[in-house]
Amino acid sequence: MNEEQFKESPLLTVRATEVAGVVVIAVEGEIDVDTADEVLDAVRLGFGSAGPALVADLTQVSFFGSTGISTLISAHELADEQGKKLHIVAPQRAVKRPLQVTGVADVLALYDTVDEALSALKPVPSE
Repeated sequence: MNEEQFKESPLLTVRATEVAGVVVIAVEGEIDVDTADEVLDAVRLGFGSAGPALVADLTQVSFFGSTGISTLISAHELADEQGKKLHIVAPQRAVKRPLQVTGVADVLALYDTVDEALSALKPVPSE
C-alpha cells in the first residue's frame, strides 16, 4: 500500500501508509462529532488489509474530546472483532490526558512514537 489519502477537510486529514506490513493511519486536525466517522472509516479500511495490526498515529491531532475517546473505543472494539491489534500513538497532552483521566488509557495500547508502536508488534526473539 502506498500512501493513500482517505479524506481531507478543513478540520481533518487522514492518511494511510504501510510500514513493514502494518497499516499506519496518520490523523491530523480535530477529532470531533463532525470528523469521527472519517477516522473510523479509515480504521475499518486499515483492518481490511492482511496485516496483523493497525497503528493510529494521533501525533498531529489538535482537538480531542469525548467524541475522540468514543472513536478510539469503537476502533478498539473493531480490532477485537477482527482479531487484530490496535496501537495508538499519542504523545501529546491534548490526546493522552483525556484518555488517562477517563481510564481508557488502561484499555488501549498507547505509545509516544510510531516506531515504538511498530516495535511492540514485533515478536521478541526467544533465547
